[in-house]
Amino acid sequence: KPALDPVTQYALDVTEGRILAGPYVRLACQRHLNDLNRDDIVWDLTAANRAIRFFPDVLRLNGGTFEGKPFELQPWQAFIVGSLFGWKTPDGFRRFRVAYNEIGKGNGKSPLAAGIGHYTLSADKEARAEIYAAATKKDQAMILFRDAVAMWQQSPALKRRLKPSGAEPNIWNLADIATGSFFRPIASDDAQSGPRPHCGLIDEVHEHKTSNVVDMMRAGTKGRT
Repeated sequence: KPALDPVTQYALDVTEGRILAGPYVRLACQRHLNDLNRDDIVWDLTAANRAIRFFPDVLRLNGGTFEGKPFELQPWQAFIVGSLFGWKTPDGFRRFRVAYNEIGKGNGKSPLAAGIGHYTLSADKEARAEIYAAATKKDQAMILFRDAVAMWQQSPALKRRLKPSGAEPNIWNLADIATGSFFRPIASDDAQSGPRPHCGLIDEVHEHKTSNVVDMMRAGTKGRT
């Protein structure tokens, strides 16, 4: 039933004209609806809803009037999160390995990315998961990571589970000791080698002068299914 499936409901609302959207969003929504009839890929509604519910159940927003409020996803945000974690190949692996989201300023790009980072860190059932907020320079990477730290500070569940490295306001790593996983900023100018990201988050891609950061993150996933 579409009412129990926020991803499919959003796709229907867009394609049937109840929600105004641009051409690429309409195409993505139509693809979702078309692909529900395919037998070579799997729409795992339980997995999609689990990721969507993680945001209000675990994450808290920060700043101004949003301070401490549950992160209730807007329908378009739920479409993104649900699509990423709900679509799978028949053997259970993710269908989508890369997602590009272009969103207007002030609409919560960084918090959404930080929330996805927290989900892949602590709820994705991945041992020794490496989660990175990546950029060309460390101070740029810290912008997204500060949102992740603020979410950790606001969330009782995350506070119990994750251990920080560094002292506020200069926390530089969040670790899930039980699974050997971590979430940290990384920059291409650090001359670091060998990141093996379970999830790489790259903010403000349009400001990057080269593709170095994207290449660095994608190179680290070559051995992953």
